[in-house]
Parts: sequence; structure tokens; C-alpha cells
Amino acid sequence: MLAARPSLEELPNSPYARELTRGVAQLRFAEPLETEFRLAHLGRARLRVRTWFTWACFLAVTFAGQQLWRAGIAHPLSIAKLAHVPCAFVLLWLAWSRRYLRSYLAVAQVLVPILSALIASFIAIDYAAGHEDEFAAEALHLVALFFFTGLLFRHAVVAAAITIVSFQITAIAAGLATPGLVECFVSMSLTSMIGAIVCRDSEQSHRRNFLEGALIGDLVARDGLSGLMNRRAFDEHLARVWQHALRDQRSIAVLMIDIDHFKRYNDEFGHQAGDEALRRVAQTVQEFTQRPLDLAARYGGEEFVAILYDLALPHVQDIAGRLRERVQSLVIRPPDAEPRLKPDVTISVGVAFVTPTLGRTPAGVVQLADEALYEAKAGGRNCIVVSATAAYRGLVTGTFNSGRRKRKA
Repeated sequence: MLAARPSLEELPNSPYARELTRGVAQLRFAEPLETEFRLAHLGRARLRVRTWFTWACFLAVTFAGQQLWRAGIAHPLSIAKLAHVPCAFVLLWLAWSRRYLRSYLAVAQVLVPILSALIASFIAIDYAAGHEDEFAAEALHLVALFFFTGLLFRHAVVAAAITIVSFQITAIAAGLATPGLVECFVSMSLTSMIGAIVCRDSEQSHRRNFLEGALIGDLVARDGLSGLMNRRAFDEHLARVWQHALRDQRSIAVLMIDIDHFKRYNDEFGHQAGDEALRRVAQTVQEFTQRPLDLAARYGGEEFVAILYDLALPHVQDIAGRLRERVQSLVIRPPDAEPRLKPDVTISVGVAFVTPTLGRTPAGVVQLADEALYEAKAGGRNCIVVSATAAYRGLVTGTFNSGRRKRKA
């Protein structure tokens, strides 16, 4: 029995859901999803790429050696055949190196068309000289462009077009008669068209499967009520950006956000009204965390948390202030609320602003934000408290400030 696909309506904040809704016909995702997909594509194609360029290098060396033996190094064709050997070896090296995922596609978009144009020219010269049986190698080469070089559809089409043009120009220069030119052009065009159709269909399928698989993972990582990431996803993301910030000496801000008097709100208006208030506040928090390394999550109960990466302290304070004002302006009122009541929702925000250092952990910045939140609630709620460098230096991770705990109570 097939598993049900995740509902897009369940994940309004998921980039994977947005891309599925938009469709995959354009064969291009918004960043950073496009980069994520390309990494998955390269991982899937790695064996094919390695196999193809291993053979390509072997053949390149073999044919270059034969040409040198026949005509010597001064012959123009010998120079051309020697020139295509380094291209093949660079691509082979990348396919087997640790830089494959990071660098291969960018390099292949340039070198594969060059290598293909050179190979097409060599085959065109042989074909014009009467070795018509070698044209089968060109058909195989065109098929390989779409399925064995690791290129995505658009780049494979460009490489195939360059290959066909290079073959035709070289064949004309070599004196191939018009009927032969037409026959080769039609044959190469049909081969490329078939390869392109299958390649496009395959890439569409892979892109759709990538989004649906990631969407299932997103569903697991999100809170069902608010649509934000859950506590576990927050912890994992904070650990990742902590390492980024430690390496690049960037700042991290963690905002702990608590809905004021939420229990009283629930008791007065019921849990359905409380759930709607949670969803509205969650949507507002999400609006302020749209950059790639930012994150909004439900921390538990009526508490939310946000990560803001690499922003100056004044900017973080401005975001926290606008977030508090936006929530207060929502005027979240149940439909049957009596006019005399004031069920408007407000939030308290504790902000921790730090630059990670060796010897400190992500748990420390969370604790610092939590202590700032307790101070904000003890100070009357519907306000913001910021703890930055000085407070972070004096923080003992795991030892909560008991004075603030008492003031909250």
C-alpha cells in the first residue's frame, strides 16, 4: 500500500511545499533549494560521472598517442588531440575528489562543452576522410552528454548544440559533401532531441521526488499546530549555524518569545481560541525569519524562538521591537468575545546577542535568551530585554539565574 503524500496545506511555511505548488516544469528552484537539489543530483550521478570520464580519459590518451605516432607533435591535429586530454583529466579528477559536490558542476558547465566540441571535430575529420563507421561514436557521445556527464538538462542541451555546430563546421572545413552534412546533421539532431526529451522528463521526476521526500522530512520537523519548526529542528539548526558563526566570526541572536497571560486567555475564551492565537503569533514570528540561515520554531507551549544570523545588535533590537508591536496590533479576538473584555494578545521577548567563541556552546545562548525573557516578564510583560556580550561573559551555562526565576513567579 502506497504511503499518502503530505498535504501542502499542512506546511504553509515550507519552501518545499511552495516549490511543489509552483511546479517543476521550469527546472529551477529558488535558492537555497536549487543548491540543495544540485547536491542531491550530483550524489546520485557520481558513479555514472566517474565511469564515463574514466573511459573518456583512457580513450583521450589512446587517440592522442596514436595521432602523435602517425603525424608527430607539430601536426595541428596532434596539438588539438593533446589539448583535449587535460580537459578530460580535470573532470575525472573532480569526479573522484572531495571537491566533487562543491565544484564539479560549475567546472563541467565550461569544460564539457569544450571537450565535446573537440571530440566532435576529431570525428568529423575522420568521417570526411571516409571513416564513416566512426560516426557511431558521435551518437554515443551525444547520449552521454545527457546521461553520463552529470549535467542538468539546460546545460546538457547547450553542450549538445555546441557539439553539433562544431561537427558541422569541421566537416565543412574538411570538405564533406552536402548530402553527408545533411545526413549527419539530421542524425545528430534526432539523437540529441531524444536524449533531451528523456533527460528533461527524468529531471522533472527527480525534482518532484526531491521535493516530496524533503517535504516528508519537513513534516516531521515541524510543529503541527503552528506550522513552525519544532524544538528538535531548532536545536539541530542552532548547532549548525553556531559552527558557521564560530568559523566566520559572525553574530547569532536568539529571541525567546512568550505570549503574555496565555493560560488566562485559554481559560477565558477556550482552547480553540487559544490555538488560533498561537497560529497567528507563529505566522507573525515567521515573517521576521525569512533569510536562509534564520529560523522560527515553537519552543513549547506558548513559547516561540527565533534565530537571526549575522545581524548588528541595533538591527536585532529593531526586529524584536517591530515583532512585539506587530503582535500587539493583531488584535486577536474570538468572534464571540464581549466588548467589555480585552483579549488582545501581547508578547514578551528575551534577546540573546552573542558572537560564538571556543569553549562556549549553543546551550549558553539559549539560556541567556531564556533569562532575558524571564526578566522581561518580571518587568511587566509586553516588553523586550536584551542580553549581549557582558551578560554572556558572566553566564554559567546550566546555572539559571535564580533571582530572575523568583521575579517571574
